[in-house]
Amino acid sequence: EITLPMTMEEFSIGENFIAEREKDKQNIPCQIIEKQVFKSQDIAHVRLIFPVSSAADEKSIYVIRQAEKELPVKSQLSKSGNGFDLIIENSFYKANLTKSTQSEAKSHESGQLRELLIKSGMDVLLLRTENRMHWAPNFQNMQVEYYKTIAGWDNPANYEVSDGPYLVRTIREDRAPEHEEILLSANYSFYDGLPYFRFYSSMTIEQDIVLKLLRNDEMTMDSLFTHVAYQKNPGTIVDLAFNERHQFLESEPISNEAGWLCFYNEQKGYAFGSIRIKYDISNNQGLPSPTYLPHTKISDGAGGGKYWNRRLIHDHPVYVPAGSRYVEENAYIVFKINPNKKFNEIEKWANLIQHPLEIHVYPGN
Repeated sequence: EITLPMTMEEFSIGENFIAEREKDKQNIPCQIIEKQVFKSQDIAHVRLIFPVSSAADEKSIYVIRQAEKELPVKSQLSKSGNGFDLIIENSFYKANLTKSTQSEAKSHESGQLRELLIKSGMDVLLLRTENRMHWAPNFQNMQVEYYKTIAGWDNPANYEVSDGPYLVRTIREDRAPEHEEILLSANYSFYDGLPYFRFYSSMTIEQDIVLKLLRNDEMTMDSLFTHVAYQKNPGTIVDLAFNERHQFLESEPISNEAGWLCFYNEQKGYAFGSIRIKYDISNNQGLPSPTYLPHTKISDGAGGGKYWNRRLIHDHPVYVPAGSRYVEENAYIVFKINPNKKFNEIEKWANLIQHPLEIHVYPGN
């Protein structure tokens, strides 16, 4: 993804952009994600996305220019539905963001992931019977009896959808449900040809508040998995059957900085995991925002369900002053367990995602 600043005269020429690869003159169509126009300054910003492939330590040059007509793009990314009720699909998964009358917890027009179908010949539907599957961020102040979750949003005030052959992105922002002190932002990014989607969230505390619970990176699912695994540190992977995990994790909880974690079914071979991209609790002065016993917890739900969640404030009243901020971004990936090296897929993608290409934009002649 790149942003191109341009004059209004350049901007007015057209909306069909291509990236020409210098070494072989291949023309790659670009998707426009966002356009910002600053007429008083005679300037526009255009944000583009297009696919590239690069080996390690390789340098590639692309010339971005406007084309006379739109070039066709082969894509397996699709979006259906309207408003917050969207279904987004690629060759690896189908993500359902719609509401449902099945339960009160699923009935809100929040735009939050409700269920996820793993494709790739496995056809496994990940869901939680009573709740939406993606259940965080969530929060609880001292005045409410139960915690509240992003899934309880109803028509968040600011909502944008970018739609194209490479990327479907939803952007939401509003006050957190029943927590007016928290400005909550959340972005999903779904890509063509990739086995993961990204989720960015920020919780900005705009008024002093006392919180007894603050969680993020929470995926909750019915009894579909047998094991949990995570990257303890580079080069060290912990792999535990659910019925063996308690004693180990009680003495050594999973760090919030763990590089990735996943649930998998040993017999059937399917897996779903979280690759941690960004974890930032800096406040508006660059100092750490308050936390209490931060760790990543693997929990049991009713009916044999399992869920992971990143705990920022863990069941204890904490004064959180205005200016505190909690930001994170994760890539949620579906994959198959490798018979010889179980976690080869998630390790490969974690390495690529956590060490992205360096991109530099220079003005043309």
